Amino acid sequence: MKCRVAVFLIIGWGVLSLIGYLKKDGIYKNYSIDVKKTPYFVLVLDGIHDKIYPWSKELPDLLPDGTKPQNQESVIASTETTDEENVAGQTETVMQDTETAAAKPKKFIQVDDSYFDDAVFIGDSRTVGLHDYGGLDHSDFFATVGMNIYDLWKDAFCEVNGKKVTLEEALKAKQYKKVYFQIGINEMGRGTLDGFMNEYQNAVEKFKTLQPDAVIYVQAIMHVTQKKSDSDPIFNNPGIDARNQRIQQLADGVRVFYIDVNEVVCDDQGGLKQELTFDNLHLYGSKYNIWVDFLKTKGIGTE
Repeated sequence: MKCRVAVFLIIGWGVLSLIGYLKKDGIYKNYSIDVKKTPYFVLVLDGIHDKIYPWSKELPDLLPDGTKPQNQESVIASTETTDEENVAGQTETVMQDTETAAAKPKKFIQVDDSYFDDAVFIGDSRTVGLHDYGGLDHSDFFATVGMNIYDLWKDAFCEVNGKKVTLEEALKAKQYKKVYFQIGINEMGRGTLDGFMNEYQNAVEKFKTLQPDAVIYVQAIMHVTQKKSDSDPIFNNPGIDARNQRIQQLADGVRVFYIDVNEVVCDDQGGLKQELTFDNLHLYGSKYNIWVDFLKTKGIGTE
């Protein structure tokens, strides 16, 4: 009987030693023994003590925190915990970045003439009038009669150092702190509203790229007189309002701002005041000060 027990023990130790030897570089690679003093079956016994069995899957060299695993259950638990912590940390970082990027909307403030010294005004004949009669002598103007959103980047209508260049070339030549943009009356009756807005939005995005430090003002299209609006199937205020509503949606209150001069030049019916215009479309030269005074109420603080 004793011989049988001894035989079983010898066979058992032999099998365990063989398992320990075969898997010493596998599931037992995180254990160390002195093979001259300790047989390989000790690896198996130590593993069983740590709930690492001969049929267990191979463990990683180190846990994600740099420590050696104690047993298979602790490896799984530690790995899951670490993954959750990593996800939580990444989520927190993203949230912090989002909060930083989402700056608080800025408020309008009253400003004086010097506010426009580092500004550029871009537009059509109405902006030409602002240049000629507005008294903003220290501002730059890139505007021409008949300009429209479809030709804005094609025509060489900007004068820089005595030379006519395209708008893109002009905006690459100098950096501004404010960009004032008003365009849209010449596009009435041409193309679709969506087509107009696609080009308009592309222009705003291009302003952002070419003038990375500038505040961008998208100005509402000025109304026509009520008399003209009621009689003209193309140049009318409902059509202008449809465009202005879409333009307003481009404002974010942080870098892009929508301002509507119609607040100060229109009558109770919403039409351009008859006494301010000579052709139902454009202001008298002596009335551009109304527009300038309005712009002075829409400054943006540096904070």
